[in-house]
Amino acid sequence: MSQDSKLSNQEQVALKQSRQVWEMSQQAGWQEVLLPWLEDKLNQSFPDPAQFKSEGAFVYAAKVASVYKKVVAELLMYVSSSKETVEHLTKKEKGELVDKFAIK
Repeated sequence: MSQDSKLSNQEQVALKQSRQVWEMSQQAGWQEVLLPWLEDKLNQSFPDPAQFKSEGAFVYAAKVASVYKKVVAELLMYVSSSKETVEHLTKKEKGELVDKFAIK
């Protein structure tokens, strides 16, 4: 990136990382293997209470399932937002964004 870039160092890093994540999400391994697997995990129902001998074991399993679902959802959201981040930061880098709130 040139010294004239309209992106801060932090934005340049975010752009690079977002590009890498977006490019990864376009690969067959992500789209055909990992994404469907993660979506299945996200949509799995909670544990069946009948499978547990104690209430404590069931509550623990339910908590683990809940945390797992939240992590999967956050990961999927992060990956899906990478394209928008790339588009936004690329426009900013090129000076194509207009700051509606800038004081003139």
